[in-house]
Amino acid sequence: MAKWLLVSDVVQLLHVPEATIYRWIRQGDIPCVVRSGKYYFKQSTLFSWAESKHIHIHEHFLERQKNKKEVKPSKFQLIEALKTGKVFHDVPSASIEILFQEVSSRMDLPQSVKVCLTEQLLQREKISSTGIGKGFAIPHPKTPLGQQINQSVVGTFYLHSPLDFNAPDGLPVTVVFVLLSTDSVHHLQLLSQLVRLLGNSSVNDMLNRSPSLEILVAQFEKTLAETT
Repeated sequence: MAKWLLVSDVVQLLHVPEATIYRWIRQGDIPCVVRSGKYYFKQSTLFSWAESKHIHIHEHFLERQKNKKEVKPSKFQLIEALKTGKVFHDVPSASIEILFQEVSSRMDLPQSVKVCLTEQLLQREKISSTGIGKGFAIPHPKTPLGQQINQSVVGTFYLHSPLDFNAPDGLPVTVVFVLLSTDSVHHLQLLSQLVRLLGNSSVNDMLNRSPSLEILVAQFEKTLAETT
């Protein structure tokens, strides 16, 4: 029997924003059917389409769907990733490529990761924008880095000047969170926590003031405690 997926499933499976999925639907770029006003995606067809577009399929999501078991994320695992990734201010941002070069040089990473990171981030950006709206973007490689890094990290970059990421709301990006994960499950958990936090008005106000790592972490911890 054919397996059908909803938009929410495809978001997790392909790891692209929901707005991107709807844009692909409007443009006729992604195979789907409409039933009673809802969009459905045939899993086998979607897999073939994603492979042709070189879009990574998150196998761990499929495992969870099959086994009906959800890995419960640690409430504050994002905080540790942010602390490890550090905060960088006034980062040159004349173009996305220049920004990613700065990311590669500034983050504390193994040299083998640094030499490839700019190109990995650019390749992912060509598939679809990692801008999520409200002036934020969450760039990341197409696939997790695995054993190339000891732990997942999130680097926070305040841009010298706003940069167009082709975000869904059309607003230029001023703050970038570079997400480098060890595996797909951890990636999805960190991404979920980060997106939820960035939707909080108090967090947005704090980020607009280009805070230090200490202030950022304190606000994130406070908001996580209130919302989880």
